[in-house]
Amino acid sequence: MITTMRTRHNLGSALGLLLFPVAVASAVVAPSLVDPPNDAVVAMGIPHFRWEGALDPRVDAMPAYDVQIAADPQFRALLKEDRLAAVIRWYLPDRELGPGAYWWRVAGVDLGGARGPWSAARKFSVRPPERLLRVASGASWTEIRRTLAAAATNTPVRVVFQKGNYRLDPGQDRVFIEIASASDLILDGGGARFVFSHPVGFISLKNCRRILVKDFTFDFDPPAYTAGRVVSVDEKGRSIETEIIPGHALPDAHAVFSRDTKGMVVTEAEGFAMKRGIPLVVAHSGFERIEGRRFRFRFENPKAVALFAVGDIYVLDPRWLSDGGGHGAVVYGGEDVVFCGLTIRGAANECLGSFYADRHAILNVRLERGPGRALSVNNGGNNHHNARTGPWIEGCLFENCGDDVCHVNGYAMAVADQPAPDRLIMNLNQPYDQFGAGAQLDIRPGDRLQFFQRRTGSVVAEAKVVAATPRDKVVEVTLDRAVGGIVTGRLTPAKGAGYAASGNPDVTEVYDASRMCNQFVFRNNVARNSRRIGVLAKGDCGLIERNRFEGLGGGAVEFWNAPFEGLAAENYVVRQNRVLGCGRLDREHAAIWATMFRTGGDRAHRNLLIDRNEIEDFPVPALLLRDVENAIILDNRIVSGPQIRKGKGPAEPMVLQNTVAVRMERNQIK
Repeated sequence: MITTMRTRHNLGSALGLLLFPVAVASAVVAPSLVDPPNDAVVAMGIPHFRWEGALDPRVDAMPAYDVQIAADPQFRALLKEDRLAAVIRWYLPDRELGPGAYWWRVAGVDLGGARGPWSAARKFSVRPPERLLRVASGASWTEIRRTLAAAATNTPVRVVFQKGNYRLDPGQDRVFIEIASASDLILDGGGARFVFSHPVGFISLKNCRRILVKDFTFDFDPPAYTAGRVVSVDEKGRSIETEIIPGHALPDAHAVFSRDTKGMVVTEAEGFAMKRGIPLVVAHSGFERIEGRRFRFRFENPKAVALFAVGDIYVLDPRWLSDGGGHGAVVYGGEDVVFCGLTIRGAANECLGSFYADRHAILNVRLERGPGRALSVNNGGNNHHNARTGPWIEGCLFENCGDDVCHVNGYAMAVADQPAPDRLIMNLNQPYDQFGAGAQLDIRPGDRLQFFQRRTGSVVAEAKVVAATPRDKVVEVTLDRAVGGIVTGRLTPAKGAGYAASGNPDVTEVYDASRMCNQFVFRNNVARNSRRIGVLAKGDCGLIERNRFEGLGGGAVEFWNAPFEGLAAENYVVRQNRVLGCGRLDREHAAIWATMFRTGGDRAHRNLLIDRNEIEDFPVPALLLRDVENAIILDNRIVSGPQIRKGKGPAEPMVLQNTVAVRMERNQIK
């Protein structure tokens, strides 16, 4: 039986009527183009395009922008035509443009689908660097690094690798491609495959601009995790016996498998997805070799042993940062760095990461589980922090990640002192919001700061920055208004947790809402069989559309503030996504979920459009909105799955809690 939900939540008030007026088509003025300027010459065939908006991106009547790129000024030879929800005001083509001249323009589209006038067209030309360096397929680690160093100091340049198989020993080095302060550089892997003998970081780019990295395959042999098939379960003895899968390292081959005891339980028959009804982590208390590749794992809690059955796969996926491994490909600072056509079959920690990297693009990248393997990467697929614009992620495959597929956010800061109601003193060296010794926090005039009290779940204030002046180890910040209720101090990591948990919860957390990965785009991707969430997002203006989320341990799209990563989602469009067989873990979540921690306080998530998504085989609730103000849930189709959570929780397919001005219409529930 299919029922249709048509309800309005808290819309009887004047506020609700103002938020959702009757939608009528209106005149649309032409946008104003920003980048690239007219007659620009760019080295990369994947430039970014920006414009100033001429539309009001209201969730009740979301307009759009049409973007065209052509090979002629009359736009008869269209090469790319795309439509974006009006929350987004930048664009990248998902494929390279070859050398030559091009024209681009943008038009607004009203809520009725009527296109307004085009902007004045602009011309740009793609001209790859003339200087060329080549890397032969037999090149050693040292020879490759020497070539890359020469390229970085004499740009613009292309570095082209000969296609082939490169098997490399990193020795004591921690990163393969390591470049700082370079611009207009193209690294073309040419389809080459690189296999490293032990975990190492693949790419590290610091303060770089206009860099294209394309067509590389990266792998480890053996992989950076290990996994064993359960051959027997001894609940009385609190142990299991496993046979380590061929091709994987033995657990006693490296100390990291003993120190990081977290494990996950996956099902081989379902593509190594998380076993249904399993907690996020099943930690062992030690192991010993029985003989050959057979190992016994011990557990302190007898309930942990009961989670296993013969045939399950027990996976140990440690984070290797202190043991020579590193991120897969990470961008620190800079702008306009593009990863295109990469295939990654292993990463010893987070795979694709960025810090303060504006307009970072990840296009047609594959985090791929190799044959006979349980994981692609040990930790999250994407972790992006503090961008003012982006990232843009499109056309990718993310399968069997050891944590979230994609997480975008801004890091928490704290106020060291408040000498006046409108003046703050903030340490430059914050526990989370920095990268390297040169961190300056990047607080600029016009930035919007949010002050959040975690214990109450309240945004105690918002203010704009009038001035920010670094002085020695602090930055002095002047606000446009007096701000009260701030508890000064320092956010410190919880003991023994590294940077992964925030201590001192009484201190007011500060977030710069102007650099919270705003204008984030995640579209046309496949996220499959990963440990936890598809997209965990915060920030102002985002578009998550036309993705396929399948077999995830958690939800497809979740909005919530992690202990030190926040804060909330504002002006987001989540539409036309397919969610199939997700929600496998025994934890609270939903296929599309918004909440604040602590929940029940402020409704910090604002202006959400959740439209035409299909959700199948997800335990109820499939959609759960908490702490939300102003949202439209429209034309979604839900086929609920079995309830697997052992605790109590909402039993309805769609649940609203602590929300105001939320409209639900024409949603089909079976």
